[in-house]
Amino acid sequence: MNNQDTPLVSVIVPSYNYEKYIEHALKSIYDQDYDNIELVVIDDNSKDDSCLIINELISSEIYLERFKNRVKFLSHDQNQGAHNSINEGIRASQGQYVTILNADDLFEANRITQLIKHLVNADSEFVFSRIKVIDGEGNDISTVSEQAINFINTQDSIKKFPSIGWSLIPHNTAISTGNMLFSRDIFNKLNGFRNLKYCHDWDFALRCLLLSEPLFVESTYYYYRLHGNNTFLTLNDVVDKEVKTVLGSYFRSCRKNNVLNKLAPSPQNWPDQFLEVLKNSSIIKFWYYSKTISNYILQFKQDRLDYKDSM
Repeated sequence: MNNQDTPLVSVIVPSYNYEKYIEHALKSIYDQDYDNIELVVIDDNSKDDSCLIINELISSEIYLERFKNRVKFLSHDQNQGAHNSINEGIRASQGQYVTILNADDLFEANRITQLIKHLVNADSEFVFSRIKVIDGEGNDISTVSEQAINFINTQDSIKKFPSIGWSLIPHNTAISTGNMLFSRDIFNKLNGFRNLKYCHDWDFALRCLLLSEPLFVESTYYYYRLHGNNTFLTLNDVVDKEVKTVLGSYFRSCRKNNVLNKLAPSPQNWPDQFLEVLKNSSIIKFWYYSKTISNYILQFKQDRLDYKDSM
């Protein structure tokens, strides 16, 4: 890749009570074979020693030299949630492209190089990769843990769909917020991540899909850690409502023909296949739900939450 193909990439690290993992996460960014990186860490009022570890690392001479002094550390005196931390971190950054690393996960060393290469070559704005699932000690459990196997099977299902974008409709094939790299332009157009506890990553991916066809890259990995304290394991009570919000929002946009990506799943882009594909899955009920008064009310309430966040 020549200089014009190595734009500044901002890596945003939202951190909350992950003192056991944060050093490994930051080291995996430090070890990237892509040179032009900005590092922004944002701590959401951790109660452990995360902030001490972060400060010691990013203020060290080797980190400042590695990132050419493009290092920022932001912290909250009250917990504000993952979506707020991510949005604040991105808005404090400068990169043409943005990626996120959750503080308990890891990047493969060639990750940013591979993702940027594919984005530049395809003139796309949104990309995600294969994942490997690791445990609390960093061991690969992709073929051992039932939950890990479910994640791997979810990504394996991508090839069964008419397009990459189609695979994002029934489930989040990106798996995690951290497994996304996207342009600042698309982030600004979408006004960031919405106020959702569980599905903010899936929602963001689907809203990106309305604007740009995603890429799926198999030449690098995102190491997703399962350790018993993952957020999704503690939020079962909000999942059903948020799935309705996310799919109700996407399908509402489809009904309004508010779809700029010519490959995005919608009646206007796939007139002969759209409903047929939906009918073969449980997702069809959300298509019908999207035209109800209940969905209108749900989206109105969500829009109000998002508006308050932006104030």
